[in-house]
Amino acid sequence: MLAMNKMMKSWKALSTAIITSALCACGTPMTPDFGEMSAKYANILEQYQIDMLFQNILRASEDRPVSFLDMPSINGSGSITVNPYASGLFSGGVFPANAAYLPIQGGLSTLSPGVSLSVGNTFNFTQSSLDNAVFWKGYLNELPLEYVKYFEHNHIPKEVILSLVIDEIQITKASGEEKIFINNPLRPDYAEFQKHLYRLISFGLGAYEVNTSKKIGPPITPDQARSRFGGGGFEMMKESGIVMQQVGNPSKMLFQPIQLSKAFKLCIKKNQYENFVREEYGDSIFCEKTPAQDLVQDSSAKQNQSRLAIRIRSTNNIFEYLGQTIKAQLKDRSYMVTVPPSANTFNNKNGQSNQYALFVVTKDMPVNKPFSSVQGLDGSRYSIPGEDNGYSQLTIKLLAQFMALQKIPGSIPPSPAVLIK
Repeated sequence: MLAMNKMMKSWKALSTAIITSALCACGTPMTPDFGEMSAKYANILEQYQIDMLFQNILRASEDRPVSFLDMPSINGSGSITVNPYASGLFSGGVFPANAAYLPIQGGLSTLSPGVSLSVGNTFNFTQSSLDNAVFWKGYLNELPLEYVKYFEHNHIPKEVILSLVIDEIQITKASGEEKIFINNPLRPDYAEFQKHLYRLISFGLGAYEVNTSKKIGPPITPDQARSRFGGGGFEMMKESGIVMQQVGNPSKMLFQPIQLSKAFKLCIKKNQYENFVREEYGDSIFCEKTPAQDLVQDSSAKQNQSRLAIRIRSTNNIFEYLGQTIKAQLKDRSYMVTVPPSANTFNNKNGQSNQYALFVVTKDMPVNKPFSSVQGLDGSRYSIPGEDNGYSQLTIKLLAQFMALQKIPGSIPPSPAVLIK
């Protein structure tokens, strides 16, 4: 009995030491890498967003309703469970059922310690639909010109951002003749639109903050101003951005109250092309009053000028426009919509066949590592190539940022909406 107890104690000590050693050796690799798990989720979310935008462009190309989802909240968890075990092989016999009362026959020949691992990680997230009046109101309204100003940077070619946001160019001649050039690559006059767009870009067209003025009421005399606003009325108006401009005959001393403010305008600053601009597009395209305008005092001369109006798109119309570029590529007599470089464009895809293509899409073609790939209702597979795709990735990036500007308070329903595990 004493010998058996000693042997059992020795076996327990040996097995414990071996298992402890095994666990210590494996301890470091078993630590959950939450940074890697988080990065993996971020990559999945990024691809989800890209695919959603592409899917809605495809829907717009087929005149189907668009639909947007958002993931406002994410919860994740990860765990690793370690279960140690040991298996032994006895030689010369085995312990019988009443081994506690019988001497041991044989001995422990081998002992195999080990561990079993159970690894798990889960993510719970909510999907919220953006199909509500608050979101759609901003989505369908024309983009504020200050949004255009956000994207006027050296790394974004001006012809790309203006092709996305300008819907049409309207020129009214002095005779009253009106010409409208619509930014739609499916129209036969699309080349005329591009000609005017690039001409305006060469003149310096951009979104600029300018001073604006608005008349407040009719002209008044100094006595009327004092009676209405008091002795300190002029100072109060000045602090409020209101100035008094003398009008009419100097002997009558009439002053027009004018409210001054600032606003963004799609216009051209004064430059060496001023005479050419005035001749083709009139004075309204300039950001500020030019010296040439000061010379044109006669009203009949002003009436003989052309007038230019530029209409800006909504975010919805940008989806429609990109859908039209897909139609142009995939129809029977297909062609690629391109935006050749303007004077200040830096070309970072020199040598590629589609280096100036605005948006490249393939249908049912094998694509190695596509930037995005979605399935249409017709069962076809549509893809944006990962390489030789022109401005496709930049276009998706700009569209994602325009969409983000629509997510104002109230446009995203509170969480949880639809819980997915």
